[in-house]
Amino acid sequence: MANENKNDGLFHWNFDLHETDSDFTDIDYSADAIDVTSDDAEIKPMIFVDGSYKSGQEPAEKPAKEPAPKAPGKAKKNPFGKAASVVHKKKKDDLDYYDDEEEYSEPKVKRPIPWKPIIIGGAIFLAALAGLLIILISRDHRKKVWAKNEDEQIEQLVKNYFKAKTEADAAAMEKIVVPEETVNSLQMTLESKAYESYNDIRIYAYPGLKKTETGLFVTYNSKFWNIDTQLPTIGWYYVKQDDQKNLRLMPLTDTNTPEYKYIVNTYDGSPVEKLSNEVSAANKNAVESDPILKKYLAQLATNNYETYVPETTEAPTTTQPVVTEPTTTAYVPEGPIGYVTGVDDSVLRMRSSMTTEEDNIVAAFPEGYALEIIEELDGWVHVKDMLTDDGHGNPQSPTGKEGYVSADFFEKAE
Repeated sequence: MANENKNDGLFHWNFDLHETDSDFTDIDYSADAIDVTSDDAEIKPMIFVDGSYKSGQEPAEKPAKEPAPKAPGKAKKNPFGKAASVVHKKKKDDLDYYDDEEEYSEPKVKRPIPWKPIIIGGAIFLAALAGLLIILISRDHRKKVWAKNEDEQIEQLVKNYFKAKTEADAAAMEKIVVPEETVNSLQMTLESKAYESYNDIRIYAYPGLKKTETGLFVTYNSKFWNIDTQLPTIGWYYVKQDDQKNLRLMPLTDTNTPEYKYIVNTYDGSPVEKLSNEVSAANKNAVESDPILKKYLAQLATNNYETYVPETTEAPTTTQPVVTEPTTTAYVPEGPIGYVTGVDDSVLRMRSSMTTEEDNIVAAFPEGYALEIIEELDGWVHVKDMLTDDGHGNPQSPTGKEGYVSADFFEKAE
């Protein structure tokens, strides 16, 4: 506390109370008035900080002033780099201390509720919950086992498929098989010359890759024209829906399709594996027990679908085409021979002209089949099917026909 001026019993004092160990901003405190001792016992001057007192007078009342807002300023920092503040701590003897500390303290700000992140978080949670419910609802809960088919639509679809094959109805077949399946009307016509009917059809089903799809294992007996013994046969199929949700049948002949790979993985140890073994055994027994059937199957192996005429019966009085039985004596070719190559599980078609039109196919031959070469042309080979032996000791059942085959799948013997 310092006395700056003394005049006519009036003292002007400045009171600066500072302490640097507080978290508050620097504050100057002043008293309204204080008693000051004097040598004259009768004089007790009063000292006011604004200098409004004069000896023998009472101080005039001044209107109360609202405290001016404190100008912003930089806080002092202590030697450790942290912001330091100065405040006067309350003591019992401090008469000039204001009890209302809140007037000089930082106002307490009420934090608003963070509604935005709460709403966003809630929306994400509800979306995740809805997605989980959709997955659970759409999940395929079908039991993954092979069982006898009980779906009437699938039953009718398979029957329609074999009916179209028997009648060589290409238009009906296009409405039965999947759109990706190519319907060869000529091939259907050729097969109908061999297969009279398909009997005793039994269907076993397995849940497919999707909820609307089904894998099928089908057993049936193939009846050939003019042959009494029926041939037990098996087939693999797959049922799918088209864009109009109609059921379509997919023969599983392509081993690279996802449907085929899926069904193959269900086979080992399943009931259809046992059934397949039983049908295969019955198939072998039927072939070995009937020489006529065995001979005709050898003819079919060369894709010769002409109706078989047993040697012990007269020719049937039907419109079915009849072929002459191949000679039993060895045929001696007039020219060089060649072999079908590069077709693997497929066949090489003989055509009546050097074009790839569907209606000019006259025969088809498997891998390794031997043909007599008449003439080698540009991209084509003119051949004759007359060989009863392929030259490696393997018998053949020649059709006696001649035509043209692609040079890309036929090699001349060395």
